[in-house]
Amino acid sequence: MQPNSVSSIQVREQHLETSNGSIAPALHQLLDKTPLTFMHTGTNAVAIIARPTESESDHAAAVQTLPAEEVTVTGQSLTGSHLRHLKLDSYAPIDVLAQPELEITGAQTVAELLKFLPAVSGNSTSTSVTNGGNGTATVTLRGLPASNTLVLINGRRIVNNGFGGEAADLNTIPLSAVDRIEVLKDGASAVYGSDAIAGVVNIILRRDFDGLDISSYYGQAVRGDQRTNSYSITWGGGSETSHLMFSLAHYRQGEIRSRDRDLSDSADNRALGGTDVRSSASPSGYISLASGVVTNDGDGFTPWSEDFLYNFREHTSALVPSERQSLYVAASHSLSDTVDAYAESMVIRTRSELTMAPTPVFTRFDNGDLSIARDQIYNPFGEEITDVRKRVQELGPRIQNNDTDTWRLNTGIKGQADEWRWELTAATHYTRANETLSNLIDPNRLSLALKGPDVCAEENGCVAVNLLGAPGSIDGVQLGYIRAENRVDGTTRMHSVTYVADGPLGGNAAGEILAAAGIEIRREAIDFTSTDSAGLSLIGGVASGAAEGQRLIGEAFAEISLPLKADRLWLDGALRYSEYSDFGNTANPKIALRWRPWPTLLVRASYATGFKAPTLIDMNQTGHQSQEFLFDPCTNSNADQLPGCNGRADQDRIQYLTEYGGNPNLQPETSDNRSLGIVWTPGDFTGFHASLDLFEIRQNDVIDTSPQYLITKNAYHGLFRDRVQRDGEGDITRIVATRLNIGAREVRGVDASMRYQYQSKSLGLIRWSMNSSHMSSYLNQLAPGSPVEDLSGTFADAASGGAGSLPEWKANTGIYWQRGRWEGGYTIHYVSDLEESFTLNDQAVTRTIDSWSTHDLQLAYGVPSGFRFAIGIDNLLDQAPPFAASAFNDNFDARTYDLTGRYCYTTFSFSM
Repeated sequence: MQPNSVSSIQVREQHLETSNGSIAPALHQLLDKTPLTFMHTGTNAVAIIARPTESESDHAAAVQTLPAEEVTVTGQSLTGSHLRHLKLDSYAPIDVLAQPELEITGAQTVAELLKFLPAVSGNSTSTSVTNGGNGTATVTLRGLPASNTLVLINGRRIVNNGFGGEAADLNTIPLSAVDRIEVLKDGASAVYGSDAIAGVVNIILRRDFDGLDISSYYGQAVRGDQRTNSYSITWGGGSETSHLMFSLAHYRQGEIRSRDRDLSDSADNRALGGTDVRSSASPSGYISLASGVVTNDGDGFTPWSEDFLYNFREHTSALVPSERQSLYVAASHSLSDTVDAYAESMVIRTRSELTMAPTPVFTRFDNGDLSIARDQIYNPFGEEITDVRKRVQELGPRIQNNDTDTWRLNTGIKGQADEWRWELTAATHYTRANETLSNLIDPNRLSLALKGPDVCAEENGCVAVNLLGAPGSIDGVQLGYIRAENRVDGTTRMHSVTYVADGPLGGNAAGEILAAAGIEIRREAIDFTSTDSAGLSLIGGVASGAAEGQRLIGEAFAEISLPLKADRLWLDGALRYSEYSDFGNTANPKIALRWRPWPTLLVRASYATGFKAPTLIDMNQTGHQSQEFLFDPCTNSNADQLPGCNGRADQDRIQYLTEYGGNPNLQPETSDNRSLGIVWTPGDFTGFHASLDLFEIRQNDVIDTSPQYLITKNAYHGLFRDRVQRDGEGDITRIVATRLNIGAREVRGVDASMRYQYQSKSLGLIRWSMNSSHMSSYLNQLAPGSPVEDLSGTFADAASGGAGSLPEWKANTGIYWQRGRWEGGYTIHYVSDLEESFTLNDQAVTRTIDSWSTHDLQLAYGVPSGFRFAIGIDNLLDQAPPFAASAFNDNFDARTYDLTGRYCYTTFSFSM
């Protein structure tokens, strides 16, 4: 029933009783003798709908009071479709985190909310990712990279982050402005275009809020760190024709140091069943001479031993301190009875600072000629020294600062013509990001500083540096000469215009045909530079390269929902055609079938193709140099028999100069998505809902860069001679490892959920839910001809090129209670065990990473004057993350688990 029809129905004022606490009898009485009835649309939500005809009454009676799969309002489009379904049956599974659930969790960031969703696994980033992090937060559905999950705000695409533009930064979305989050766990390129291979996260902001809401939050770990506070104020109001709302928020997260947790305080993990990964670059030095290895601990040169290995965890951050401020404004105005204008603006400022151990120098492996000349003034040995490993602690810890400023503006008009609705939207988004990493070393200056007086002379401004002295021997003048700072600056921009219309296309004997169509024109641009992009990377830092590029995208899309049998069978379809100015065009269809064999059972199936356009970094990055640890088959004894070898190469080499960079000839990654599921809402068990969905994602032409693959194919098959460059003796001089479409993946699994709610006058409202995801297989092939590996149930750290934690099972369950002014919640999160492989005592070892579960508890009380007070405890049992021997940071996977331990918080809010 359309809103203009409903507005003509008058219902007299009534005083209704709810004797047993259920609202259903009161609604029956209220709507009696009207053409309206109601149905439960989810937890604590009801939709008013048209009363069915007599021929429909049997079916309606069975579904009238059953909860829908997601919290929706009848006639509103769902994530994954532009259609405004009058039916509440989605053809794909959707997880919904609505405002009541957001409040009771106590979460203060979007990334924090999504981290423990069962469908989220793999290499998402957050402020828990320290060495290798950049202050951004992303989400990874199904274990696929973050660039395969599309993030929307109010159903619209947003600009990607400024640090490379790979994916949207969740830290630029203030949780205080969020009304609900919908997670579509299915491919949706036919509806939204690029990036929606693994699914879609649609963040719905508050727009029609009336009144005043002020809230504050404070929390800290029981160990006294991670002190976190946030404040927000939201106001909304207006008249019958206009509305204005704004939300202002501040958030500050405290730090956790690696040394302050038993799990992460040492890099020597042998007692835990791992390896000793302390660094040979210690303050006293590792000095390789012809006579052996010595160190200088202040008592002169003595033989080096493992006792001098350096525990860098004494200095590192395990949770990055960060700060964010945001302003969100939403305004609307009715231009006529059928046309409205609106505008939404958001400004976000984020800052973070992480600490790493002082810069290490490896003269044999770092960029540049870092050998110490025999006549260097600090060299007492009278021989050239090529292998010195020194922790230059005199520089102080490395400090990485990340700053991001984001502006978003969406404006448009929308209206209704008969039963069709239309909307024209214009958007402009801009993100500026910069990163500074201080207390690094300039390799060019250090190279000069390690040479003799004929090269490093004071009159030339050169200052000799003492890498062979005891700790503290590098003085301020020396430090001033070699100290360097790396800076990365990036901007991403997006401008778009979108028009979409939807409504009934007509009808057939089975019901009304719904349709939607639209066009979108979008321009994307990136400008990314770093101080190392023109030469060698600074010692202690990571070369980021540079990129500059833009593209113009034009897209047309259409959807249809065709009833095949009244209230029993529907066929849904979608198609999107995309034209990119840099790589060409692609068309992606989706088809879905919904069948209700019985009133209480829905069977749904879908097939879709998807694509992920290569990012502007992928296509335009200028290469940076790195010394990579690789294996060249031409060093084997059978090198003369291999087509790509010019003789046997140097057997002692383990590192090779590698250049990375973009490739303007890249094509999109493509996918096939299949799903099959059932939804059961038994009529004799009102308030219960269960669903089971099988999914399969097959992905081809995955964009990757694998120098080892290039070397292997070059040696054994004589391929890639332009990328693997060898000299006349067969030794590799350079590897050009630009990105290629070479990988393939196949992910299969099943999602299961159950929910039940019960309400009575004595107990109040009780809700129970369980949500789980099972990854049955994750087949990964790095390149054609390479082996196919099943990564399901394994962990391989992103720092070593792995896909992260891919648990076979991930689940949460909880019970939530509300009665009068009281409400509470108890939630359990679970991650199943994993396997990891690493080398221990020159032997390949596979070990089990234990399963992990945490318990969260919240209790809140509200008073009639509008005040609400809540306390909560996360990780009630103080369960530490499971140890991972191959984890790069802090002996565990920070992308999947939480190091904090027991964490207590309180919130105080006022609403009127």
